[in-house]
Amino acid sequence: MPTVHDEVIDTAAEVLAVDRQSLVAADPLTELPTFSSFRVVDIVERLEERLGVEIAPADLRPENLHHLDALCELFARSAAGAKAV
Repeated sequence: MPTVHDEVIDTAAEVLAVDRQSLVAADPLTELPTFSSFRVVDIVERLEERLGVEIAPADLRPENLHHLDALCELFARSAAGAKAV
């Protein structure tokens, strides 16, 4: 079973049309030529559906969405909270 971290990486790589290695090497994600605000929305929506969580609007800030580690942490916290309910 894939971890939340794996799901975030796989989904972001798929949406941004890059391989995992390129995605992990990019910091911030805005360095990738395929990055755009529309694609971030797509990443978040796909992950919310795949992980069965909803990200609070207050957490949808550039510092959480433009860095892979922060995006992973954001979804890991949400997934952990969803399981605790």
